Amino acid sequence: MDYDSMAAAYARNRRASEHVIAELQSFRSLTPASNVLEVGCGTANHIFGLVEATGCAGWGVEPSEGMRRNAPVHARLTICQGSAESIPSEDDFFDLLFSVNVIHHVANPRRHFEESCRVLRPGGWICTFTDSSEMIRQREPLSRYWPSSADADIVRYPTVASLVGIMQEVGFVNVTTHEIKKVARVTDATPYREKAFSCLRLVDDVQFEEGLRRLEQDLRQGPVQDVSEYVCIWGEAPTIACNTTARKPGHRGRIFTINKALGSLW
Repeated sequence: MDYDSMAAAYARNRRASEHVIAELQSFRSLTPASNVLEVGCGTANHIFGLVEATGCAGWGVEPSEGMRRNAPVHARLTICQGSAESIPSEDDFFDLLFSVNVIHHVANPRRHFEESCRVLRPGGWICTFTDSSEMIRQREPLSRYWPSSADADIVRYPTVASLVGIMQEVGFVNVTTHEIKKVARVTDATPYREKAFSCLRLVDDVQFEEGLRRLEQDLRQGPVQDVSEYVCIWGEAPTIACNTTARKPGHRGRIFTINKALGSLW
């Protein structure tokens, strides 16, 4: 999927999910001394929101140049090129690493979790926000108006059980899962018309136009329900090295140069 081509629509229409920011704040006590990384940050809505809310030092890793170009500017936030499987950081640097609806885009989840364990400080935490198959089937309004989008995403998304298993095999401890949910209202079809959700780009043109027609027809009668749900998979980096080939004696990986006094990346 070409994320450069959808970056402008994404930037216009997508915002940070308030319940994601609240989950990250409630589970971890973040301060201006905390180093936080969002993997697959897109236009950096969530890491920007977390920096604004907590004053933490924030970084985002994103492979799409178009997405990075549309990220907001903040003195405490740096966005750099990279991927979930190839994080450009030294070892043992971050207190918290998270991703939001990214894991189904990751070709090698095991490598991602190995890299995450490498760059997290011992005792640091990872949170993967993802969807269960049931959540995908019940999405509002996406699965209601474009049911084939659910079929496509159920194939794309790894199961929660498989992700938990990989995390434990890699070496994460205290792995837990729970669900969060927010119900809101959709009053404007523009984000759907502009396909600001990747699953809509997997729907054929006829089905897309029919779903859009029905959504716009219903919106003329009033708002429609918007349900945002996530499974939050939390894990703690162990105090000893993870079971990974990424971490080796003297290894510094694919590094961005870190000025620890300023908390910035060059």
